[in-house]
This record gives sequence, structure tokens and C-alpha cells, in this order.
Amino acid sequence: MRYSLACLLFVAGWAQDWSKRQAELARLGKNIRITQAEFEYAYAKAHGGWKQATQHTPDQYRAYLEAYLDFRRKVAEAQQRKLDTSRAFREEYESYLRQLAKPYLLEKEVLDTLLRRLYDRYREEIRASHLLVSVKEGDTTAAYQKAMALRDSFLQGKRSFEELARLYSDDPSAAYNGGDLGYFSVFDMVAPFEEAAYATPPGSVSMPVRTRFGYHLIYVKARVPHAGQRKVAHILVRWGPTYAAKDSLQAERRIREVYARLAKGEKWEDLARDFSDDPMTATRGGELGWMRLLPEMEEIKRQLPAGGYSEPFRTRFGWHILKVLEVKPIGSFEEMRSELKSRLQRDERYRSAEREYFRQRAKALGYQENESLREQLYKALDTLYPDLEGALTKLPPTLLQATLFTLGKEKYNVRSWLTYWSENRGLQLARKLTPEVFSEAMQAFLQEKLLEREIPALSKKYPEFELLRREYYYGVLFFNISEQEVWRKAVEDTAGLRAFYEQRKTDYPAQERLEVIEVQGADSASLAELPRRLPEASLHALDSLNRAGRYGWRILPQFVEKGKATALYQAAFSNGALGWTAPQGQGKDWKIAYVLRKLPAGYKTFEEVRVELIQKYQEELERRWLERLRAAYPAKVHEKVLARLFR
Repeated sequence: MRYSLACLLFVAGWAQDWSKRQAELARLGKNIRITQAEFEYAYAKAHGGWKQATQHTPDQYRAYLEAYLDFRRKVAEAQQRKLDTSRAFREEYESYLRQLAKPYLLEKEVLDTLLRRLYDRYREEIRASHLLVSVKEGDTTAAYQKAMALRDSFLQGKRSFEELARLYSDDPSAAYNGGDLGYFSVFDMVAPFEEAAYATPPGSVSMPVRTRFGYHLIYVKARVPHAGQRKVAHILVRWGPTYAAKDSLQAERRIREVYARLAKGEKWEDLARDFSDDPMTATRGGELGWMRLLPEMEEIKRQLPAGGYSEPFRTRFGWHILKVLEVKPIGSFEEMRSELKSRLQRDERYRSAEREYFRQRAKALGYQENESLREQLYKALDTLYPDLEGALTKLPPTLLQATLFTLGKEKYNVRSWLTYWSENRGLQLARKLTPEVFSEAMQAFLQEKLLEREIPALSKKYPEFELLRREYYYGVLFFNISEQEVWRKAVEDTAGLRAFYEQRKTDYPAQERLEVIEVQGADSASLAELPRRLPEASLHALDSLNRAGRYGWRILPQFVEKGKATALYQAAFSNGALGWTAPQGQGKDWKIAYVLRKLPAGYKTFEEVRVELIQKYQEELERRWLERLRAAYPAKVHEKVLARLFR
């Protein structure tokens, strides 16, 4: 692709009302308007975002505006020549547009809503316990009924939730913690569990919640403001035959000695190294990072300030002292958006929301699948997959023309679907056709057609998408016209390039020199054989021999000036001998050269400077072209609008 799509949603976080920034900043010729919004969008995207752009100076804006006006002149020239009406342009541009539309649409219609909801949740932590009923032998009904019976027992006051969890939970940890999960927030639990926990009022128990682990009852004890993320370290003292403390009493005395030494000002890192029985963290100051801890440790952690440490406490692993190294408060939505987005896009609920969005759009547009055709089509493709191109020629014409589904009045047949599938390699990774592979290809095609319906409305609904769309429209035109006028022309216009050389060859003085083909390699024997095998060498012959023999040679055609010549070329300069030099080198570093001709001092030839010349010729073509364009499209800049950019 010519343009990176990695930053296509770069503007999503700017939160600018582009519709209110439509003042004319500049005009080219009579009819080409550059608005404040268009320029600010382009400038901010090129300079690290809106916030960074607001810190720049008027001189920086003006300098970029000059370059942007030249860019728009080239686009205007392309439009004047109607390059945007060619089939090649339309196919390329529409391909970019489809790639832009899907992530943008999902960002605005799906992601933004989810992110807002998750951020609101993230500002609170839940303290809860759970009871797990696993599904045995696939019997979901029995598991659900057992969960409901346990829920009823709790609601009737027969037993506490902690007691029920210890007795009946299939979570092994419940036997010693009564199902206590401590405090948690978004992304700490699997999505269905989190959804149910946040939907359950404090003091209540949820209905059975199904996750991949089974059915859960969630008892929500409290909802409190989020205390912020905490980076922690600990000192752990354990007991047993292999530890310094042989029993729990010795372990307690040892941890209290550590606590007393901390109170006297000894360094935490030294004490962790000398006393901690956690081999994974002792040598790095006991650091645990930002991870979630045991529920009882979470309770202590959230109450400590940065730099604070706890009194000694006991868990099933031993005696601990916990220290908070750093506190990261909950930021604003804008500050946390990127982090939440990154985590959400790896979460199962994003995929679910995406599927639901397209399902709702399909329903709104009157989607009707030809269900009677599905089984027939699957059987027909079963023996042909993955040769989808072959299927387009082998399936009966009546089947290929059959309607697969309709969206409103539009009908989409089997041929259009198979053509789409055959052109999308990402949908052909499975070696065998399965119902899942078949359905995935159907859904992908349906989404493609739904997107085609949505694209025309996107620009009207979201002004920033119109700026994004226009950027890519201009970009493709700019590339095409620049290729015609400068890049390809400098390479293909041989007569013009030679004339350019003749005008400037005095810029390329040269000493006496040799035109050679140097061959480098690790095997001295194969290089020494070259004069016998190729008495008259050429670049083509050496390339062919290298490929056939797989010698791994580096073959370098070049010009060698006398003043820069290595020992390999001294003899050729001295006696004027053409042909092969003697090989030189040592170990795994050998080289030999074939001297094609000796050139007198004077000026470098056209061939010697061709690559450098093309670049300079491009610069000259660009200069001449811009002179013509600036004359054809004179610019008028509105200084008042320029003065209020990014305000």
C-alpha cells in the first residue's frame, strides 16, 4: 500500500468540532478553497497531534501552509486532467475507503460507547465473593439448577455465603478463602463475570452467571471509589525445613525483626535481599509490580500511600510486609482512553459488540438470507475447497447466479460471494471446509456489503471522517500526478535526462578510473576458478553462475578511481590490462574483479552518474512544474484566519 493505515484513526481523540472551523484560510485560483479545518487537520496529523500543534508558532504554520498549498496545486492539476475518473484510480481509492471505513465506523459506533461504559466502571472497585458450579459432562441444566438451589439457600438465611462457598464451590481456593475475591475492577475478571458483578447491587447475590469455567454466584459486598493502581513490593518469611524459620513462631519473630529494622531506617532493598524467602523477588527489592494480589493483600495494599509499608500480616504463604512503591491515580477519560482501548480490543466483549453492531445494521436494512441455499452450497463447495477460483468455473451457472442474500432491494448472488472469498486470503487459512469457515466467509462478505451502504453517510455524520476521506482522495491523486510529472518521467525520459547531463557534466570531474565487476565471497577456491570458467565475464553471466552454484557471492558492478584504488586494482592501473585480476583476501573474506575498460581522466560518464542524475533531474522537473502550477493557481491567504489557527 502507498499510504499507511496505522494512524487512520489518529484524529479520533482530538474531539474537535470540525464543522465550526470551516472559515476559508486560503484560496487557489478562483475556485479551490482550503478551510481552517482542512489545514489544521493536516498540520496536526503531520506534527504529532492537536495538543502538540497548539504549541507551535505562526511562522511554523505559515511554512507548512506554503508546502500544503503546493500539494493542493498538484491535486488540482490531477483533477483538471480528470485522473480521478480512471478505472485504476477508482479501484485504488475505493479500496482505501473500504479499509478506512470499517475501523472508523467501529471506533465511533462500537468502541466509543464501550470505552465510556468501561471508564465509568473503572472509577469504582467491587469487593465480592463467588461460588462456582462447574458443568460436568456437558450437563448445563443440572449445573444451573444446583447454582439456583444454593442461591435460594443463601437468600433464605440458611447459611452464609462464605460457608456455602467453602462447602460447595468448585473453585479450589474457596476451601480456605470462602470464595473471597477481594477488590477488583474492569478487565480483572472475564467479561460475563464483570458484567454481572457491576449489575449486582451491594449486599445482593447475582443470578447464576455462565462463563467458560461454569456457573457463578456473585455476592457483592461493596462498591467503592477506585483507590488507584499501586505498584508494590513485599518481604516474605516462610517456615519449614529448608527455610531459616523452622516453624510459624520463628517466622513471626523473624518478620517482626525486619519490621523493627525498617522502623529504625534500614533500607527496604537490603532487608528484602537478606530476609525475603521469595526467590523471584528478593534480589530486586521484593518488587511485585502492578499485579493483583491475594484478596487479603489487596485489602491492605489499597490503604497504603506511596512509600508506605504495612505491619506484618499472615497469609497461607507465610508472613509478609507489603510496601507501596508508586500510586497511579485514575486519570480522565481522555488520559486513559488509549490504555482502555488497547485492553478492550483484546477482550471478548469487543468482538461480541462488533458482531451485534453488524447484526443490528443488517436487520435495519432488511437482511434476508436464502437459507434453503446454504446446505446445497456447502455440499457443493466441500469437495472443491480451497480452490475457490476453480469453484467459480466448476459450479453450475444456475447455482452461481442464485441469490445468497438480500439487503433491502439489493440482491447478492453466489458468484459475487465466491469472488470476494477467493480474493481474501485471510479467509482461506483453514485447510478443510467446516461450517465455521463457511459462516465466517459469509459474515465477512455481509459486513463488506453493509460497509458499502454505510460509507456515503459517514462523511455527513462525522465531519472528521470527511477530512480523512479527503486526505486519501487527495493522496492517491497526488501520487498519480507526481508519478507522471516527476518520478516516472525522470526515469523514462532518457533524452531529457541525457540533455540534463550534458548541461551539467562539468559538475562531475573524474580521475583516471576502471569500470569493473567485483566479486566477493568466503570461498577462495570458487573465486580462483572464475578466470577459467568465465574468460570473458559479464554481469548476466556472473549472476547466472552464482544462482546455479549457490556460491553466495556478492557481485558489485562499479567504477574505481585511481586515487581510491585498493591493491586489487593497482596492476590494472599500472599496465592497463583488462580482464580478471588476481584474487586477494584471507580467511573468509576474498575478492576478485573483472576489468571491463579503463577510462581517462576528465568527466564521469552518463552511466556513472545516472542514479544521482535521476534524483537531481527529479528535483529540476519538480521545480519547473511548481513554477507552472503557482502561475496557474495563485494563492490568496487570509491572514486573520491564519492568526487564529489552533485556538
